[in-house]
Amino acid sequence: MKFSVIGDVLLFQAIRFFRLRGSREKGARGFAVGLTCNFFPTFGFGALLSGFLARLCGGNIVAGFLGGSLLAFFWPVLFFLNMRMGALFLRPSVPVEEMGDVTPQSIDALVWGQTFLIGAVLNSLIFGGLAYVGFLLLYARVQPFALRWLRRRLRKRRLKNRLG
Repeated sequence: MKFSVIGDVLLFQAIRFFRLRGSREKGARGFAVGLTCNFFPTFGFGALLSGFLARLCGGNIVAGFLGGSLLAFFWPVLFFLNMRMGALFLRPSVPVEEMGDVTPQSIDALVWGQTFLIGAVLNSLIFGGLAYVGFLLLYARVQPFALRWLRRRLRKRRLKNRLG
């Protein structure tokens, strides 16, 4: 019962998201802002924070949540990217040459360092810009197919609820 209600809410939110008219830019802004949150330590609140920040920046909250959830499981890789990018401009206090160097001790020593911060800011700007442009280009192509698929799912769900 509970999963059915959650499924209905997610389905309606997805339809609402893909029915955005004339605000493709608003969805792209929300997605890009949500994605950039992953480059900073959010201590488990990244997805919620990304939706809030997307709304604060005038973006779509659902797109922000989606962008924030997308890279949440790749935090060690993003940490490594931040350190490598920051090392181009400032030498880190603990060397991080490969993924094996990302240990809890190195994270504790470096997460609030200048090298990490410079890398995080630059990576979030680069990847946020790429996500924004990519979303703008793909949204118009995907929208009709996604709406058709979501409406079919909605019809099946309604039919199932009437019969069951």
